[in-house]
Amino acid sequence: MMKQTILRNMTFLALCLVLSACAGTKDKTPQAPTARAQGEGSARPAPKTAVNYNVDAVNTVLEASGAIEQALAEADAGNPRGAIVELQEVVKRSPKAFLAHHNIGILHERLGETQNARAAYEQALRAEPNYSPALLNLVRLDIRDGSPSAALATANRYLQQNPSNFEHNYARLEALVANRQFDDAVGSIRTLLKSDEANPTLRYYLAKAEYARGRLRLADFIVSESLEIAPEDADALFLRAKIHHALSSDDISLVPGIATTLDEVLRLSPDHVEALWMRGIIFYEANNIDRAEAYFRRVIALSPKLVEGYINLANALKTNNRGQEAEQHLKRAAELSPKNGDVDFAFGTLYFNIELIELPGRQDMDRLKLAKTYFEAAASNWTDKADVALARRFIKTTDDAIETLQMMIDAESLFATPPPEDEETSLTVD
Repeated sequence: MMKQTILRNMTFLALCLVLSACAGTKDKTPQAPTARAQGEGSARPAPKTAVNYNVDAVNTVLEASGAIEQALAEADAGNPRGAIVELQEVVKRSPKAFLAHHNIGILHERLGETQNARAAYEQALRAEPNYSPALLNLVRLDIRDGSPSAALATANRYLQQNPSNFEHNYARLEALVANRQFDDAVGSIRTLLKSDEANPTLRYYLAKAEYARGRLRLADFIVSESLEIAPEDADALFLRAKIHHALSSDDISLVPGIATTLDEVLRLSPDHVEALWMRGIIFYEANNIDRAEAYFRRVIALSPKLVEGYINLANALKTNNRGQEAEQHLKRAAELSPKNGDVDFAFGTLYFNIELIELPGRQDMDRLKLAKTYFEAAASNWTDKADVALARRFIKTTDDAIETLQMMIDAESLFATPPPEDEETSLTVD
């Protein structure tokens, strides 16, 4: 899961004309080249290899900046559909307004409309072929769709069309890591560092590659180098949090710093979905359920088709004995992902916990039988052996609970006091 930040500040466009360069971008797409986007971290140092934007395209975006800002305010107010309509009006008037195309793509992606998002990112690149954040998001669409090879083909195609664009290489590195072609990624990074030895983004991707292949200590060292150059890089900070989380099973001294690092990520990038999700998990594990719920609700607001968000929110609600609300969120998760073992298991635990979670209108025996059905579905839909084993243990536990409850019901029926006889039938005749 990758987060995307809507670009708001238009001042970077004028700076692009003056400097003819742009800073590196990664997961906080689209991040402003050279200038800081509103609400985001400070920019990285500009790479030595300049990127020249089309003057007409930049001027078009500058002229449309007020309308773009108004549309994004609509999105902030909780109306992404309305924001898309307003941005579409912008690109009708100004087809080269690549920033408007790009934000249309981001909003469609948040709504789970990947084909519309893809079309918008491609339109942004047609309007401005050197706008690397659009290429990066296009590549990530392929990765999220489970097609890393298609992502690499996309990155290579655009890079071949614009070989002088240094930042287009970042999309290729993203795809190489997703394809687990770590040696190729590292080799490319070393070559690129010869052109820009102080580039923090390249160090970020180097750390990301080492993290992906399990070299955690090396990844931690490299991402620290990246943060020395760009200390307010939200994505490098988030990678550090993930690395420390992975290392914390052997080094518990790292645990307190993970939450602090995530808080810093969210200060720099408030809509960082992965950081919000991970922070919510930490609150949940610390039994701060109300704070966890707030974070999971924010995740869903930003990514309304993210199944894991609904599962986590439902689990938080279950812990607070708000079973009916949890049930509704799990139903939404099931709509989004009909054969999902995680959703099935969450349903199972909801119905199984008859002593802890109230569900008015559902009898205990009915709930246990329903729980067993969902645990069986989880065992069927999961592929990981450990997950399947977990589901089967719960099936056995549920069978035992059903048997125990049935014995209790039978005992109550056997020893129940008979109702008093009707007054007329109780009369005796002399």
